[in-house]
Amino acid sequence: MSIQATATDLLTIEGLGHVYEGTEPFEAIGKLDFTVPEGAFVSIVGPSGCGKTTMLRCLSGLMKPTRGEVRLEGEPVTGVPRDLALVFQDYSRSLFPWRTVAGNIAYVLPRDLPKAERAARVQESLDAVGLGEAGAKYPWQLSGGMQQRVAIARALAYRPAILLMDEPFASVDAQTRAELEDLMLAVREQFGMTILFVTHDIDESVYLADRVLVLSKSPSTIVESLDVDLPRPRDQVSTRELDDFVHLRSHIARLIRDQSMKGRPAA
Repeated sequence: MSIQATATDLLTIEGLGHVYEGTEPFEAIGKLDFTVPEGAFVSIVGPSGCGKTTMLRCLSGLMKPTRGEVRLEGEPVTGVPRDLALVFQDYSRSLFPWRTVAGNIAYVLPRDLPKAERAARVQESLDAVGLGEAGAKYPWQLSGGMQQRVAIARALAYRPAILLMDEPFASVDAQTRAELEDLMLAVREQFGMTILFVTHDIDESVYLADRVLVLSKSPSTIVESLDVDLPRPRDQVSTRELDDFVHLRSHIARLIRDQSMKGRPAA
């Protein structure tokens, strides 16, 4: 099925598929068709091993898909686009331990950017993630949650058209995770960012997003696209108590459970 992109669609994915070649080829992605409108927050969930990370690598230009096309702002993605930033799960490996926090953020900025503007962007990004006083510290002096805030600040400073996030909060404790979720809602509002967020946490996907895409098991396709019509601003307690929230997360959980059980022998 052909995707009809609209003027407001920032990212268009059409017929995307990927096969890992080898002695026993493995089809990770079957066929994906979807769009991400400008300013949207889209979450993607699915069974374990369904190809979410493979998909993100194809969308970001880090990996060439076997078939299909990815377009950012109407232009085919053939390499890593300048208007795209990616935040990984493993924050400790994405930061340079020998650079200060401010140095890590400044590293991604254009070399021809005036010095005063570079400093202003770094400080604005640190303030946005609640680390305004941490610029002179080194990543190893910070907690895991604070290091992930630095990774997010670096992406904000780059001013991408779209931010891709690959299970970015999977390695932190529950309290820090909730704080980072609320941080993403705040920076999305402040910067008007377009975000594509991959997570294995169903509650998180509903809490953050305007729309949730549920993937099948590999070779992955889209099982269902669900609009999240929950009031904003959202709150970790009151939002999760809403009947609509409970219904959505239960529906998604059933979809993923059904996908995970496909092909298994009956008990």
